[in-house]
Amino acid sequence: MYSGADKLLHRIALGSPALLEATFDIERATHRKRIAAVPIRRPVFIAGLARAGTSILTRLLHRGGSFAAPSYRDLPFPLAPNSWARLGGKRHVEASERGHGDGLTHDLDSPEAIEEVFWRTREGSRYLRRDGLAPVAPQADTLAAFGDYVRLVLLCQGGTRYLSKNNNNILRLEGLATGFPDALLVHPFRDPLQQALSLLSQHRRATMLAREDPFRRRFMAWLGHHEFGADHRPFLFDGAPGRDEDATRVDYWLKLWDSVHQALLSAPARVQERQLFLDYDALCASPRHYAPRLAVLVEAPIDAAALRLPDPRQAEADPALLARAAETHAALRACFRARFD
Repeated sequence: MYSGADKLLHRIALGSPALLEATFDIERATHRKRIAAVPIRRPVFIAGLARAGTSILTRLLHRGGSFAAPSYRDLPFPLAPNSWARLGGKRHVEASERGHGDGLTHDLDSPEAIEEVFWRTREGSRYLRRDGLAPVAPQADTLAAFGDYVRLVLLCQGGTRYLSKNNNNILRLEGLATGFPDALLVHPFRDPLQQALSLLSQHRRATMLAREDPFRRRFMAWLGHHEFGADHRPFLFDGAPGRDEDATRVDYWLKLWDSVHQALLSAPARVQERQLFLDYDALCASPRHYAPRLAVLVEAPIDAAALRLPDPRQAEADPALLARAAETHAALRACFRARFD
């Protein structure tokens, strides 16, 4: 997708937190009066562990027409969406299959997890560690600035609601619930072994692709994507796998799965009031039953025809880990049924 000149521009822009901060400050000052009149109504934050249908779900909501979401068109100056739209908004790139090799295509206007650049720029030194990503409450001025970032995206795209796909937001759910009290925090999940196997497969694939293209590794790091691959960094919740554990084994990803979902289930009351646990397996198995209910909960149309689930796979895993994850999965499904059945 990127030429040599594009890669250089991305390296200059995304590789410099100081430059990113400056572009945001200029954009914010330029549009201060206009964004003051932009309301943020019932934003949707899709956040969880990767490989649970987050991309498909984001696209289904985005197609409804009322949502504004960050996209690749915002790059390489994602914190200045309005200014960059005037300079580079005429670009056209044919849709192509994304690097995951899962059949999903994307283009410049596909909604993506670009907003993490904001958090990395403002608070990367607080949560981004060598051994993983630590849950850290955002500072008050950062939350206020993020509200302005959301308004800038809404202003640029003309949407009435903000849509976020950013798995790293599970690190800061209480801050989001505080800053956006009418937000919906959507947590898709899958069968633990199947999701762990998908994560393992993507980890191997992304690691291989990074060896073939060093720019890809840097690009993913600039965007804050550490879910898997050469620069993988786990979420550092209680029970997370340590640095000495083998990420090429499914047990590593099962342990990560359980630690993440245990953290989501034990979130503070303020967060629980905004959470929506979504059983992606059940949604794909019975779309006619669950898609209409989901549409009501998110207040947006859902085209269930695009839903799909990969064929199940088999693998040996630690029985104790499987048993613990099964208990967590049962608790997640109970939360799902309480809202959907």
